[in-house]
Amino acid sequence: MESLFGSASPAFILIQLVNYTIAVILLIYSFRTDRQLFWTLVAGILMGFAIEYSQTSKVDPPYYYSEALVWLPGGVPLGVVLSWGTIFFSLFTTLRRLELSLWVMAPLAGFTATVLDLVTDPAFVSIGFWVWKVPPGWYGIPWSNYMGWYIIVAAFVASTQWMLKHFKPGQAGLFWEIVRAVLPVPITFVAFIGLMTAYVYLFQEHHWVPEQLVVGALLLLTGWLAAWQLRRADRSWPVNAFSLVTPIFLIITSLLILVLSPLHTTYPTLAVVMPALSALVLLVYLSPYLDVLLGRVHPAEPCEKCAHITWWAILATLLMVVSLYFGYLAPKRGLIGPVEIPQNDAFLPNEQVQWWYWTGHLKTESGREFGYEVVFFAFKTGLLMRDQLIQAAITDVEGQKFHFGQKVVLKLPEILDSKFDLTTQDGLKTGNIVVTAKGGGGLDHLHAEVDGYVLDAELKETKPVALHYGGDAHPYRFQGYTYYYSRPHMETTGTLSYQGKTEKITGTTWFDRQYGELYQAIVKGWQWFAIELEDNRQIMIYDILGNANEVERAGSLTGADGITRAISRFDFDVEILGEWTSPHTKCTYPSGWKVTVGDEVFTILPQVKDQELRAVHGYWAGPEYWEGTNTVTSDKVNGRAYVELNGYCRGIEGTWGIRNKKK
Repeated sequence: MESLFGSASPAFILIQLVNYTIAVILLIYSFRTDRQLFWTLVAGILMGFAIEYSQTSKVDPPYYYSEALVWLPGGVPLGVVLSWGTIFFSLFTTLRRLELSLWVMAPLAGFTATVLDLVTDPAFVSIGFWVWKVPPGWYGIPWSNYMGWYIIVAAFVASTQWMLKHFKPGQAGLFWEIVRAVLPVPITFVAFIGLMTAYVYLFQEHHWVPEQLVVGALLLLTGWLAAWQLRRADRSWPVNAFSLVTPIFLIITSLLILVLSPLHTTYPTLAVVMPALSALVLLVYLSPYLDVLLGRVHPAEPCEKCAHITWWAILATLLMVVSLYFGYLAPKRGLIGPVEIPQNDAFLPNEQVQWWYWTGHLKTESGREFGYEVVFFAFKTGLLMRDQLIQAAITDVEGQKFHFGQKVVLKLPEILDSKFDLTTQDGLKTGNIVVTAKGGGGLDHLHAEVDGYVLDAELKETKPVALHYGGDAHPYRFQGYTYYYSRPHMETTGTLSYQGKTEKITGTTWFDRQYGELYQAIVKGWQWFAIELEDNRQIMIYDILGNANEVERAGSLTGADGITRAISRFDFDVEILGEWTSPHTKCTYPSGWKVTVGDEVFTILPQVKDQELRAVHGYWAGPEYWEGTNTVTSDKVNGRAYVELNGYCRGIEGTWGIRNKKK
């Protein structure tokens, strides 16, 4: 686990700081105005941890969280359990004002919390914060999650209200107040385990009725009951902003993710569904105040104690304003999803370092196999450094030969709108390659001449863009930051001329686009794997080398359906199987890996041992690195992979946990 602020993005830090602030304000408010509500809020937080821990600490957990400012045992983020408590606070302060019976209040609470979950879950799953390992139901989340949440909320509200009936406010001491608040936690936990066991048996193992039908019917029935009862409820209460702050915060955050990230393009229906469900949730939370809001009645005077916490509300407002400035208005630090496609395919003149990176696996019409790499690096630092480093390589698998070349161009690429036009042509007879790359928006043309090999390739994306880190700026803990996205599967056709003949080629290409303050990462070095499987899945994992307290490792998996999900640093492992020492530079690189992703184990082996790129431009030392094509085998599916090893030709700080196979 990582410590406070770890490798979390600015947007994630912003959201969690506001979340923490809301929890603190509601704890103080309830402690000063309603002590039993305070203990109920605390009990909700405890129950949140108990339920989350029971799931994330399993040998094979159904889900995990990828980021946290503060980690609790079992890989549970503190922010998540605080949200449990604040959601229960909002439910109790709202539903108690409606003066409903216990048997109406409990299912209405379950309905309201579950519909709110239907709004928030797709947003947070889409940015990789919450990763499920089981088949999805509702936009990436299994239906069982919503059934479990409904049961938990309804059981907790019912047991808490029952305890309140037997322990009247003011008639019990502090000890019994705490007992009254905490006792519903084990009651709810037992109800959750028992009812979910039955649910799994009936609807997941034996499939009596489709799960979505069960959950949908439950929500519709409860919604009808709620609508019937709310017509007769007391709706003349003065507006209590504290009961509304949590649902409004969660809804606004989720809708921002929907609008500012690719979520609305990945799932266009969510652009209608999420706002509609948000309106439904807000209608329930506003029910006690409807007559006042509509001007039908005049509210009573607010309680005196409420006035004493006004300054906390002011503090929270100031914090949110400051957070919004640094998270949204500050340069290069948008909320969720500042990457814009295809605009960011173009050269970005304000970025210090950026690159366009193609690696691919090709096969000629005669059946001969090749790998290729084309990369344009652009550097803009200070007043003097305005240049490009261009590299290209061809791996002849059958001939066991690796051909590469480089060129430095002492100017930056042309600034175009949503496209790029990159070339080695600068009028100077330097370098040993000719390369051009034109395109954008998922349609690219590459031309590369390397050591007698001439590649002409047309590339077309066949899957949506994979946005890493939710499309946000990802700050490195060793300083610097990156924006990073990929086109993990580009259909590749064209011709390859070599040894006096020209053949048609077909294959696939992985395209990476990365930009930001990347010098610190380049100095560290990394291992990077782009795995393409025969079942049409693509996996990317990487680690940046460094001391144990500067771990940077992450990944993504793009399914056959084109949906990309984040892979947590806790959910993959890389074991080095061997080494290879370059006869050219005497550098020693890993050679052969066992990569474990979830429950799948892949063996990755170089198709050619010597695929080392070495500096030939003469302007500065390096870079020397290994990048090449590899075979991928496993018990279930095979494939190909491109692997990049950077930093092994200089003294590195050690690794974060790459395990060398013992000889």
